[in-house]
Amino acid sequence: MTDAEPKRVNLDELMRGCKKIILQHGKRPYCLTITRRGNLILTSADDDTDKQPSSEKPQP
Repeated sequence: MTDAEPKRVNLDELMRGCKKIILQHGKRPYCLTITRRGNLILTSADDDTDKQPSSEKPQP
């Protein structure tokens, strides 16, 4: 495999019916999400906790 030929991964096989998965890159987790329109969004999983409703956030 060369840089000109990147490895292809079938997203359906990777997601296995889920709309959101966590990808581990080194020590950092990232959240890969499929939107309702079928777009892909990759965000830091640390930022994902800020998007939860306050009733679901862990108490200090």
